[in-house]
Amino acid sequence: MRSVRWIAALVLVAFATTPVVASADDMSDADMREQMQIMQQRMKRMEDKLRDAERRAPAAAAAPGDCFFCSIEFEGWIAASYMWNTRGFDGIEGQDLGGMNAGRGVGPLAPFHGDHNSFSVDQVWMGMERPVSADQRAGFRLDFLVGKTGELAAGGNDGFSGGSTDFHLFQAYIQYLAPIGEGVEFKFGKFATLIGAEVTQATGNFNITRGNLFNLFQPITNTGILATASFWEGGTTSVGFVNETRSFTSRDVDLNNDKAFVWQVGHQINDAMFASFNGTTGDSDSGRGIDTASGDQETILDFVLTWDPNEKLSTWANVDWMKNECNNCGSGQSSGDITGWGIAAAGRYALTDRLGLSTRIEFVDIEAVGSEEFEVFGLTGTVDYLLTTNLMVRGEVRWDRSTGGQNEFLKSNNATRGVPGSGQTESATDQVLVGAEVIYTF
Repeated sequence: MRSVRWIAALVLVAFATTPVVASADDMSDADMREQMQIMQQRMKRMEDKLRDAERRAPAAAAAPGDCFFCSIEFEGWIAASYMWNTRGFDGIEGQDLGGMNAGRGVGPLAPFHGDHNSFSVDQVWMGMERPVSADQRAGFRLDFLVGKTGELAAGGNDGFSGGSTDFHLFQAYIQYLAPIGEGVEFKFGKFATLIGAEVTQATGNFNITRGNLFNLFQPITNTGILATASFWEGGTTSVGFVNETRSFTSRDVDLNNDKAFVWQVGHQINDAMFASFNGTTGDSDSGRGIDTASGDQETILDFVLTWDPNEKLSTWANVDWMKNECNNCGSGQSSGDITGWGIAAAGRYALTDRLGLSTRIEFVDIEAVGSEEFEVFGLTGTVDYLLTTNLMVRGEVRWDRSTGGQNEFLKSNNATRGVPGSGQTESATDQVLVGAEVIYTF
């Protein structure tokens, strides 16, 4: 900056003195002094401008690194779908969805896609994050969505009891990278569960519908504090303290005493394989609507293995075990343990850069005191095609069957048109869903 100022001063002197030198013989002493004063004033103004620019230079150089909005990352998409149940019933009275998605439920084994013969806006998703690093230790994450997924997530985990609004605040947390060892990342607020292979986000799964493990065993989000650190090469460890293992919102009276622990221990085995042991233990809900300070105790153990051997093939396997000690089950329900386990595996193979085939196979077994054993086998096939860089379409066929001989699925028997739930009975051992989905990412 000093060299620039001196160069500018010399240029100014040259310009200012040229007419003086050229006409020095013709100028009087008074004229000469007047010209010198004018030149000095010009030089002073130039020095003042250069001095101001020098003072502003450090701030301007630091601006890009300190720019708040420059460090925020955005993502989003719109997902819409159509589903058809071959049983063709009209739905269950009192369990229809409202808002912009006034369809009718097709049963508990189609989470987020529980409408028969209905078009729906599933997710209008917006996410923004200020990530943390050694140079930027404080940040945040915010995800919200509008659509049927948001309505169901706000209404409960049972897969087809809707809430009162299409809007849902999925994640909202503050994050901080503490300078402890190699760094410990803290999250405080509402964050996505650590459990499971499938996720709520439509763009994060191989298939259109979520599996039975996602629906019957796994939380969606937790609210609390979470710490994540790496103690060995290729490993990651998370532990948190949250409100409940999972909340059945439509039956929960949360008396603020319900607390649970969550954890995840993961290891990158090699370039293609990652394994994690995840879980939660503590209170699951506030006694299912009973006015008591003691909620049900629940433990969920979860194991996930992902294997991506090449650019074309991606796979995962997921095993869950759950035990719920139902201490206050509510009116007409007996207390006792609910136990269950399940296993699922899925994979996607890229036939071309635009076309892919996916499949998912799973089995769950749940046994509750005073109830019949619930066993379901599921098989799903999905084809996806990328129309453009941002636009993908998917088609899917899903078959679920109760393997224990029970009639777990609803079937329409002489239903009255326009009367929800009329003629509906659990008279089928299986059901087939056919659907399509369109996703635009931005």
